[in-house]
Amino acid sequence: MSAVRGERPVCGRLGERLEVLGLRTVLLAYWGTTSVLARRCGKPQPEGGESVHPKR
Repeated sequence: MSAVRGERPVCGRLGERLEVLGLRTVLLAYWGTTSVLARRCGKPQPEGGESVHPKR
């Protein structure tokens, strides 16, 4: 049994890549969900032509 030290089997590298891909997917889903909720549940923004100050 002459195994080369320092190299991982292909399955190990594939597992790590899937883990990283899964983490990125979860973070992207979280970011997208918070973005949508912030737009829907946030304070209403004034329209482009409206003033933020009341008229006197």
